[in-house]
Amino acid sequence: MTSFTEIKQAIDQTAEAFEEFKKTNDQRIDALAKGKDGLAKELEAKLGRIESDIKVSTETKAAAERELQFLRDRVEELEAKGMSPGKGPQEKVMDEYKTAFMGWMRSRGQSQECESKMLDVARKATREFKDITIGTGSAGGYGVPEEISREIEKHELKFSPVRSLVKVVRAGTSDYKELLSINGATSGWVGETGTRSATTTPTLREITPTHGELYAYPQVSEWSLDDVFFNVESWLSESVGESFAVAEATSVLSGNGTNQPTGMLNSAPTAVSDETATRAAAVYEFIANVDAGLALLPDILIDTQYKLNSAYQMGAVWAMNSTTAGAVRKLKDQNDQYLWQPSMIVGQPDTLLGKPVTIWEQMATIANNAHPIAYGNFRRGYVIADRVGMRITRDSVTNIGHVRFYVRRREGGIVLNNNAIKFIKTTTA
Repeated sequence: MTSFTEIKQAIDQTAEAFEEFKKTNDQRIDALAKGKDGLAKELEAKLGRIESDIKVSTETKAAAERELQFLRDRVEELEAKGMSPGKGPQEKVMDEYKTAFMGWMRSRGQSQECESKMLDVARKATREFKDITIGTGSAGGYGVPEEISREIEKHELKFSPVRSLVKVVRAGTSDYKELLSINGATSGWVGETGTRSATTTPTLREITPTHGELYAYPQVSEWSLDDVFFNVESWLSESVGESFAVAEATSVLSGNGTNQPTGMLNSAPTAVSDETATRAAAVYEFIANVDAGLALLPDILIDTQYKLNSAYQMGAVWAMNSTTAGAVRKLKDQNDQYLWQPSMIVGQPDTLLGKPVTIWEQMATIANNAHPIAYGNFRRGYVIADRVGMRITRDSVTNIGHVRFYVRRREGGIVLNNNAIKFIKTTTA
């Protein structure tokens, strides 16, 4: 786990690097103005090296802060369960299951003793605690213990900001739906004896996430599992967490809805604004950044920010990948002030035009007809629906000498409110 000392060090490194970045960029702009193209190219190369340093320090800080937030949420959850010392009956059952599970993970072949123990605990949990679902081998794989599931989720947050951005719900079935009011009910004024005319009722849009099975298939040598010093729990959590994070971040952005979430950009954004017409349910609005050289224009960032309805400004953030962030850092306003401001406070992200910036590496890089930047309230604009429970199957046959673990989770996603997020489209014409 990253310490506060390391976070503070990352903040100091970012501050120092950004000052050097601004100084070098000012020199580059001056060189271009004076026609010193050779010097400008040298300074551009230097900016690239500084940008790499900024990327490392900001990623370190952001990943650590997401981990800390996860731990805070976990502590609050535990406190909510009660302040009484000791473990309750449910916790003891889950500890029994985890002990048997870890023995099963390390066993060569299929350990009948560990499987039998897991099945006994599963039956006990089902019989005594109706709200606990462990699962069995014959029912689609054994359930991953809650502690390990949480570790996997923690590692997901390290590698991707998606779960901390969008709305995430737990669903018992794949039939989860949400209703969205796309225009509110009307009202009116009337005197004491005036006629009350019927007002219109809101139009409701049913939101149904498309589902698929998100899976990871890591493998480890049998010799490693035999080694008592090999931390199989940590290895599984990190391997699965990273795989899940990348796959989920990609599908939430561009998933086609077939056996996976329907991504934000599966339906191409349009120039139709919120005020002029009702767009199709999965279509966001874009604001065009038109430049022959595909240079980002500061005014487009400002236009995009103010295109978002005030109802969604609370909680709104910018999202882009590291390459795009490097281009945005160079931008200034009319008063020669940089639009981007790095964070010097633990728990506070970098800001752009006063709003937080999230680095989402799976987003597009600046190119013709691309959508490299998004701004909005992602929690109101997109929803992930997790099916409760993560399953695991052990495979010691496919690759002799190695053991593979097939870990999976049912998951869905869909655009929730297409007015809550705006995209910038970069184009040459």
